[in-house]
Amino acid sequence: MSFTIKITENTPQSLSIVNMLKALAVDYKFLQIEEDDISSELTLEQNKELDSRYEYVLQNPTVGKPWNVTHRQITILRYIFVIVCFS
Repeated sequence: MSFTIKITENTPQSLSIVNMLKALAVDYKFLQIEEDDISSELTLEQNKELDSRYEYVLQNPTVGKPWNVTHRQITILRYIFVIVCFS
């Protein structure tokens, strides 16, 4: 039996959960806590695409939306998705 728990936010509450799981892993050898190395998850094609987009932004600084606006929209969409999927 194997389970994967993903904690993707860096908040005090999420860090508290991670610390609790790490403490449990000390006493229970069947529990393993491993931090993902997300830097190695991108393929060469993905890196090229990101580099291309970055160059575009540098050459066109007035195009696009500020990060705070984009982040707010993503957050709202994520919560709508969770509500729809789990309602």
